This record gives sequence, structure tokens and C-alpha cells, in this order.
Amino acid sequence: MTRDEFLIEMQDVLQTEEELTLDMALADIPEWDSLAIMSTMAFLDSRMGVKTGMTDYNAMKTIGDIADKAGI
Repeated sequence: MTRDEFLIEMQDVLQTEEELTLDMALADIPEWDSLAIMSTMAFLDSRMGVKTGMTDYNAMKTIGDIADKAGI
């Protein structure tokens, strides 16, 4: 998966119409809440084979941090 494909997938995961960028701060995304974190965890696990936990998300500040964790 490319970074561009990842951004499109994350837009679907977050159920947002807003175009996402890698440097976008998670705190600036209105849809970024505990449900979005759980959806992101499930997405990374099922699509990328990457297990994450809440401690990972506490350290993540941008969409790019999630992509880095996914190995993209």
C-alpha cells in the first residue's frame, strides 16, 4: 500500500470528507475520537497486520505517525 492509498483508506476509516495529509495533526481532525482510534486499530490489524494499543496512539500526533507505525 502506498502512502496515498493509506490516506484514502484512513479517510474512510475516519468517515470524513476532509482530504487527509500526512502532516495533519490528529487533534485537528474533528472525527478523531475514541471510536476513531478503535477503528484505526482494527484497520491496521486487519489490513496491515500491525497490532497497536492505546499507548501507541497517545504518542501519535499526526496521520504520518500512524502511517509510520503501519510501516508505510
